[in-house]
Amino acid sequence: MSVDPHFINIMKDLSPDLAEQYLKKYYRSEILESRLPESQVTSTVEQRNSDLFCEIADVLDFYPDLYDQHTMGKFNLSDGVTDECSDVGPIFDLSLLEERDCSTVTCVAGWASALSGWHPTIYTHNQNEGAFLTWEIVAPAPLTRSSHHSSEDAEEVACALLGITDIEAEELFSGSPTGCSDYGRWTADDLRAIGKGRSVLVDEWPEGE
Repeated sequence: MSVDPHFINIMKDLSPDLAEQYLKKYYRSEILESRLPESQVTSTVEQRNSDLFCEIADVLDFYPDLYDQHTMGKFNLSDGVTDECSDVGPIFDLSLLEERDCSTVTCVAGWASALSGWHPTIYTHNQNEGAFLTWEIVAPAPLTRSSHHSSEDAEEVACALLGITDIEAEELFSGSPTGCSDYGRWTADDLRAIGKGRSVLVDEWPEGE
C-alpha cells in the first residue's frame, strides 16, 4: 500500500505524533513483511540468507575485535569505549560520528543490520534533550530519529534479513547462546554452518554432534 502524501500532510498538520503512529502501524518497512510466521519453529535452508551469514562470518574471521555478542552496538574509540545506559540500551554521543578512529562493535544481529545498509538512529534523552545514537533501533537512512516511522527494532530487522524464525533469533541473538562453539560467542564456522542449514537450536541437533 503506497503512502498518500496529501493525507499524511493533513494528518501532520493536525497532530505530528498521530501521523508518526499511523505510518508506523500501517507502513512498516518492507523487509519486515518477509518475516517468517510466528508459528514456525525452524527455518529451512532455502529460507535462510546464507550469503549474509557468510558475510558476518567474514567479519568474525578478519575483524574479531568488532564482534561482541553482549551488545547490539557500541562505538569503539582508540582510547576506549564510550557508552551510557538508557531504556533503549547503550547510547552514544553524536560527536563520535566525527571521530576518525571510531569503529562499530556489535553482535550478530547488529552486523546483519549494518551489512544490509541499516543505520543506528538518533535517540533524544528525555532528561536533558540531548541527542544520542543507538543501535537498538535502526533505520534504512542515516541520522534518522528513533521515533521515525521508518525506524525498526534491530533484532526484528536482523531476523527478517537472515531468514530465521523468532525462536531461532532468540537463540542466535542471545548474549549467552548455548549452541556456539566458543565461550559465549559464535564462531565464523558456526555462522557459515547455520547459513548452510545447521540448526541454531541445540535441541534440534542430531545425537553425537
